[in-house]
Amino acid sequence: MINIFGDDAYLSLVQSIYETVVDPREWEKVIAEIVNITHASAGAVVGFKGKDDRRVSGLAKGISKTLLCSPQVVSALYACTMSVGQGAVVNIDFKTRLSPEWGPSLHECFGNEGTLLVLVVMKEAGRQISLLVHFNHTHRNEIEYATHALMKLLPHCQTAIAIQKANLQERERSSQMESAFFSSPAPSAIITADYQVRCANQSFEKFAEASHQLLEYRDSALDFIDPMLEDAISQLLSLATSHSRMRHIACAEDRTKSVKWLVSVDALSGRGAFGTQFKSVFASNEGVFMLTIRELGKNTLLRPEMIKSIFGLTATEANLAHSLLNGDTASEIARQRGVSKNTIHNQLASAMARVGVNRQTQFMHCLAGLANFTH
Repeated sequence: MINIFGDDAYLSLVQSIYETVVDPREWEKVIAEIVNITHASAGAVVGFKGKDDRRVSGLAKGISKTLLCSPQVVSALYACTMSVGQGAVVNIDFKTRLSPEWGPSLHECFGNEGTLLVLVVMKEAGRQISLLVHFNHTHRNEIEYATHALMKLLPHCQTAIAIQKANLQERERSSQMESAFFSSPAPSAIITADYQVRCANQSFEKFAEASHQLLEYRDSALDFIDPMLEDAISQLLSLATSHSRMRHIACAEDRTKSVKWLVSVDALSGRGAFGTQFKSVFASNEGVFMLTIRELGKNTLLRPEMIKSIFGLTATEANLAHSLLNGDTASEIARQRGVSKNTIHNQLASAMARVGVNRQTQFMHCLAGLANFTH
């Protein structure tokens, strides 16, 4: 694709465009190279959202960045590109009579002579990024050559900006995920398949300290004391390895101690449920998982009223969901309420239909996700 330009100078230019993915400041180099190749007097990249946007970003060569990012110039650029779509080139000849609304602002920024080419690189969600090239004195051949050059560079600029945006969103998601992980009241740890702990939040450390009869967490490793809990987690890790796009949940119970746990495992590596999040927590190609353990019956903050409000359930269904989340079985709930087990199953089916799931494990998954914020 690079060779179609027929000029070795473009090889360096296209390479510089993709270097902006790693360092956005490389756009300064791109602008300088475009100005050099097209023999322009000035060049710039400017991004804004709407004519009155004050969050303007811009880099420029040969013109004042302060003027370029001023509200007046942003409004002018918005006006002259408003009717064109992404990928269009707008040719503004300063010899002609410009609109009195935005002409003076462009003259102040670029001068009173020449031609301004505006390539609309991206228009998305109201935000626009444009590449500007200005010529003081131009001939028709120069404008045609510059327009041709900009159009050839367009897909590379669009690709680089799209990658930048994706990387930024990924970093934001990763940062939010990590913040939620470390501040979450739900005991969670990021572990490997052989129970090595990459990191754990405070809630998990407190859980391990208080539940020394269940597991021990020391020297960055988990050692399970309770065989039923270890067996449940082992099965979930196996499932998460095979089906990494899903969250896997199980209930473990020690009848001798009357203790029940809700255990969930999410794959964090590969194309798992959380994708490439937690990048700044660890850097490894090995399989890693988020383990969360909650002792059922200890969720005192999640009330039926909240479940009813969030999921749109009836009061009866919300109370049933609350009882299930706290470890009660359908038989126990039926006995407590003095109704048949079939009645409880019918109410559960109705609640699951409202939530949009058809399995009780999926229903518990939804409730567990809500419990993350209240436990």
